[in-house]
Amino acid sequence: MDYIELIAIIILIAAIVFLIYYYIQTANDGNINVKEVLKFSPKENNASSLVDDEIQEKKSMGDKIKYTFKDIDKSYANTTDAFSRRLDAFLDERSEELIESWSLVTTDDLSSLEERYTAAADSIDSLEKRFSEYTNTTDAKIEDLDKRLKALEEAEKELEEAEVIEETEVAEEAKE
Repeated sequence: MDYIELIAIIILIAAIVFLIYYYIQTANDGNINVKEVLKFSPKENNASSLVDDEIQEKKSMGDKIKYTFKDIDKSYANTTDAFSRRLDAFLDERSEELIESWSLVTTDDLSSLEERYTAAADSIDSLEKRFSEYTNTTDAKIEDLDKRLKALEEAEKELEEAEVIEETEVAEEAKE
């Protein structure tokens, strides 16, 4: 795990603890009683505590939740906004490092890739046309070379035949 990731996780955990703290504070009208929040207080065996337990069990879940998000004081929203701004500023400062270490793609990278794709797609058509022209001219040159080679082979054959004829004539004259 990288240091940046560790710092981000710690910041997120701190934000959650911070929000839980303010939630508990507003639920108890600003008085935070840790034992009451954690339900850690020891039970007494007298009749009043038994009655309290029965009342608590009979309360519905809706009765236990005493407030909604509308009831949260605006100052708490401002503190979370400030925290969000700080987190955004941190991410803005470290964005280049995050992009590089996580190999993320930016909009600049996408636009340059799109431009390269467009240029490649446009050049493919011209390359195909040039390749077609090249193959046509090469085929024509090969055909010309084949014709010239056949002509040379025929000329060579005629020379060989002429030499054979001369040798036979020379051999006949020598016999005479």
